[in-house]
Amino acid sequence: VDLEPVRAAIRDERKLVLHYVDREGDETERVIWPIAIGFFKRAEVIAAWCELRGDYRHFRTDRIARVRPTDKRYPRRRRVMMKEWREAEGIAEQI
Repeated sequence: VDLEPVRAAIRDERKLVLHYVDREGDETERVIWPIAIGFFKRAEVIAAWCELRGDYRHFRTDRIARVRPTDKRYPRRRRVMMKEWREAEGIAEQI
């Protein structure tokens, strides 16, 4: 999948509509607030707030079927969300 729309959404603090295929092969539509792209457990993932789950989630990029940008901004700043995500994941803040 082309990650440029994800990178643009992170940069512009905009929501995305993500069509995601789960382990069983079922496709779901999620509205996410992406905050980072990284590698976790041998997979490239998007770290994001998921409106459906009401929590931070990780979405494997190899399971993304489609991405649709929106013009809707996050209700909170990305910097604040990154801090919340790090705390939730037990990741020490960089000095």
